[in-house]
Amino acid sequence: MWPSVPSFRPFGDIACPSGAQCELPYCLFSHNANKLERERPLGITTKASFAGGPDAKRLKLDDGAKEPSPQVTRVSRQMAPPPVIVGSIETSPPAYSHSLPQETSISRKISHSLPRSATKAISPPPKAAEVAVKAIPEPEVEVRLTPRKLAKEPAGFTTRLKFLKALHQYLSSLNHKISTATDIDVKAVHMSANQLNRMAVTEEENIAKEHGPVYENVLKQRLVQLKKMDPRDFAETMKAAAAKERGEEPERAAPKSVHTGLTAKEEVIVLEKLITGQAGLDKYGYVTKQHSAAELDEARKVVETNRSYEACARCNTRFQVFPDRREEDGALTTGGKCTAHWGRRVYPKKPARPTWSCCDNLVGSPGCTLYDTHVFKTGDTKRLSLILPFIQTPENQQVEPQTAVCFDCEMGYTTHGMELVRLTAAAWPTYKPLVDVLVRPLGHILDLNTRFSGVSLEQYLDAKPYDPSVEMSPTPVIPIVDSPQAARKLLLSCISPSTPLIGHALENDLNAVRIIHPKIVDTMMLYPHPQGLPRRLGLKDLSKRHLGINIQQAGSAGHDSFEDARAAGELARIRVAEKWSGMKKDGWEFRNGGVYPPLSTGTMPRAAPTAPTMIRTADTSVTVKPTLKRMREEDSESVGDEPPLKKRE
Repeated sequence: MWPSVPSFRPFGDIACPSGAQCELPYCLFSHNANKLERERPLGITTKASFAGGPDAKRLKLDDGAKEPSPQVTRVSRQMAPPPVIVGSIETSPPAYSHSLPQETSISRKISHSLPRSATKAISPPPKAAEVAVKAIPEPEVEVRLTPRKLAKEPAGFTTRLKFLKALHQYLSSLNHKISTATDIDVKAVHMSANQLNRMAVTEEENIAKEHGPVYENVLKQRLVQLKKMDPRDFAETMKAAAAKERGEEPERAAPKSVHTGLTAKEEVIVLEKLITGQAGLDKYGYVTKQHSAAELDEARKVVETNRSYEACARCNTRFQVFPDRREEDGALTTGGKCTAHWGRRVYPKKPARPTWSCCDNLVGSPGCTLYDTHVFKTGDTKRLSLILPFIQTPENQQVEPQTAVCFDCEMGYTTHGMELVRLTAAAWPTYKPLVDVLVRPLGHILDLNTRFSGVSLEQYLDAKPYDPSVEMSPTPVIPIVDSPQAARKLLLSCISPSTPLIGHALENDLNAVRIIHPKIVDTMMLYPHPQGLPRRLGLKDLSKRHLGINIQQAGSAGHDSFEDARAAGELARIRVAEKWSGMKKDGWEFRNGGVYPPLSTGTMPRAAPTAPTMIRTADTSVTVKPTLKRMREEDSESVGDEPPLKKRE
């Protein structure tokens, strides 16, 4: 027996999902399926209401549509059941744990208030032209051929306008050649007049911002470059610029191979034309002559006066150094640990403040790296001479003529400042390893500076003593020598005073080895900074720009001195190729183991007659002052008709 139905049954017109298996004493659903089927025949849908409430009105069809046909009703029965409408709130059918019978009142309760798409003929899909929203291009802003105003003008308005018009003229010439090209890819980058104006104004503005002090020189070089540029090269440049503007990753070009067209010895001969003179190098840190005894005594007094107090090269903290360890506790330095930034300062455009490249924090923020001790370095070459004297490169008869050497040194921090910890030298341009050794410094090691030197403590501990019988090769296992003097001796065995030494920022390497060498080829001077010395371009940037290779990519593992030496050598070969190209056009040629200017092919000119001297010769005869009598006699003789005056008696 089922208990009496409660007076409040919100689901009284819905069949119970459990059917006869329902065990609830007061079920809110109906258990009289036959009655429900009689009260609500198929094809009629009403809103669920409270028990005893009136049925809701039938939904009105739009546009006076008739009742759906039986075919539509059959289709609607096959559709998924619509959400149950409780009162005026629409809810989804509940998911019950009981298994539903194959056909229940829920499946029969199908709405006949179908959407208009089910009661009206389906129209064909709209045309794509009607659906797609036409993108209205933004009107192109007209660009006037006038220099843009800058906060810091590199030149006057008249000068900038003159260069801008010249730049626009050369770009217009290339643009015209592109428009008449037969290649479709080249012709595709043709620009309109307004685009050409924008390009010229933007390029002139960038040059003015980045190369202010040498604005005119850079623009003149750019004009010469555009004058000689091929339209295909210009089209490729335009494509690359457009891809960069779209944010596309440019294809990484293969490393550039340097071809000079010369033999190894001929390259060395042309390299002699690139040697930097010694005059004026001392103001950039080079040592061109040995220090006198008076200079060394003065430097020694300064060290004694300071009592070994130094400024930390990282955090600028004042601390004391003990080259021979402090007696009471054996300490090497004072001041405790060092907190500093290992990166360099990055100066963005104003008004932004400079930041550190290591952590992007502002300059003045606390350091991002903790070190065990403070360190120092000195740029005073006289103080360096007190630790290890400078020497001139001695003569060496065993070195073959017309050879060159590229080398690089790595330094670490000791109680004597920065000292040599690795020396690498290779033959140029073959790059055959000549010297590659670790070096035990004279002072106690404070920090090997691994992030930059590439020399780790494990290498020092595992290194084997240098054996002259073992051939040098660039391997991870590097031998070690006992002192900087021994490393210098190995280098001097490979060079002579006539051997060109190639490297980047060579004053640091030469000062580390304490050598005064007369022939140097410094890539820092072969590739000067646009703003001139003392500003310098780094070897890493030069290698990427001119060689297409990425060096110094080991991160905290540091640099590889052999890689740096080879990169400097390849940069020098580029300048050798450029130098020889100009000399070859002028008629220079190799003869008898040297390079000589062209010989004259015409007849020798006749000897010109000797020109008369322009210097008056002095009259060496004795001049007698004439008397009055003699003057009268000469006058009378010259007249001829008057007798000479006689002396009065």
